[in-house]
Amino acid sequence: MQILLTGATGFVGSHLLRGLLENGHTICIVKRSFSNPFRIRTLLGDCNVYNLDEVRIEEVYEKQPIDCVVHCATHYVRDNREYEKNIDSNLLFPLKLLGVGKDFGIRYFINTATFFENQFMSEEDLNQPLYSYSYLLSKAQFRQWGHMFASEYGIQFINMKLEHVYGELDNEEKFIPYIVRQCKEHVPSINLSAGTQRRDFIHVSDVVSAYQMVISYLEKQGGTGYQSYNVGTGKERSLKEFVELVHRAVHSTTRLNWGVLPMGKGELMQSRADNSGLIKLGWEPKVVTDYEIEQKFGGGYISPII
Repeated sequence: MQILLTGATGFVGSHLLRGLLENGHTICIVKRSFSNPFRIRTLLGDCNVYNLDEVRIEEVYEKQPIDCVVHCATHYVRDNREYEKNIDSNLLFPLKLLGVGKDFGIRYFINTATFFENQFMSEEDLNQPLYSYSYLLSKAQFRQWGHMFASEYGIQFINMKLEHVYGELDNEEKFIPYIVRQCKEHVPSINLSAGTQRRDFIHVSDVVSAYQMVISYLEKQGGTGYQSYNVGTGKERSLKEFVELVHRAVHSTTRLNWGVLPMGKGELMQSRADNSGLIKLGWEPKVVTDYEIEQKFGGGYISPII
């Protein structure tokens, strides 16, 4: 399949690029000229690369046929006062990709969403403090545009809603990589909240296999309309339980001070994927048990390049 991939220099996108290339797909990626390609430096010669600050989106579609857009790029600004950055990156940019792609005859658009969007379940929820409100709003609004394009133009719009993804090459400022690094360095102690938030932690390799399964299904069956898949293990652990797994896996001497910090404002307290849609396609996660998770962390979790 001819695939246009966004977000290839990021965490999930870089792993997905490698997986798609290994499966024999023809890939072009769009990025910024100033994006740091350290995660994919060895893969750049295997795909066509376009810098969006140097070429128009239309030019990308003109240069080669595209069957499917896989959209992994996102811009995360937690400060709601910087909402314009979220709107530009998480709504207007993918909407341009979708609209121009429609004009050039793309058949499929696979969008990457976040489990934090579960907070938008009702109008009443919008009156409550929400985690990164403007970020979530921009993501949710694009998903609604996906519904419209699917119904009006016959594009198959696939929404992949990811649970809490972890794995190699994640951004070091994020919580899990931070904990891993601190524990591996055996810092004296880490102050934490109570850690009672419950999450469906899924390894990035299982996320990649979920995308591959969906793409394989599209190649065989095709289709139109809107479809959403929840990408998670179907199991949940408290944040405290998961961090304790990390701590044990790296044999850390760091003292974990639970309950010292307050819970974050608008924190989502529970999330678990109903992954039955993916299971029906034949997918299953491979990193689920405590032992399997510990093996991932104990085997050199943070590495500089792919």
